[in-house]
Amino acid sequence: MTYTIETVLIVEDEESLADLYARLVGTEYETMTAYSGEAAVETIDETVDAVFLDRKMPGIGGGEVLTRLREQGYEVPVAMITAVRPDWDVIDMRFDDYLLKPVDTTELIDAVDRLEVLGSTDREVREFIRQTVKQAALEGEKEAPALDSHEPFETLKSDVADMSSRLGDITAELSPEATELVVETITRNLGAPGGAGEADTL
Repeated sequence: MTYTIETVLIVEDEESLADLYARLVGTEYETMTAYSGEAAVETIDETVDAVFLDRKMPGIGGGEVLTRLREQGYEVPVAMITAVRPDWDVIDMRFDDYLLKPVDTTELIDAVDRLEVLGSTDREVREFIRQTVKQAALEGEKEAPALDSHEPFETLKSDVADMSSRLGDITAELSPEATELVVETITRNLGAPGGAGEADTL
């Protein structure tokens, strides 16, 4: 299955930042902006192919927005772009990638490429990648004793291991470029989820 991203919805309550993201992403994609969670829920429709979603917003926060979008049947790839470091609550969130602010300008565009690859994978593989991203994000954030004593995380880790055993080599049917992006999606969450380098950051 080939999934093509043409339109990106940017959800960010800081309007100047949302507009900046839109200008940067808009060099290659159509963009829509929503300056609140409420606006995001009202704005999304079948024309949206990917979502950049802030977590901490007045009113309806990003976690609730994500829940509502999934309940409404929207399975578009979603990247959280947020200043909120990953905590235990991410275990129950159905996002596809997690980026910590500040993000650099190159990473913002690269994130769309990653979401496009994730949207092209079948349902089970995509779920495996989602769960692995959560595991990697938490392992990059938490100390080992906390991880070992947290039952939902242990369940997550066990589920990832089971899916890995069942699915085998998920990259076998992917192109080298797609494989690289999938691996990057997972490994970038280890240690430094924000991934900001020396480039200009937002």
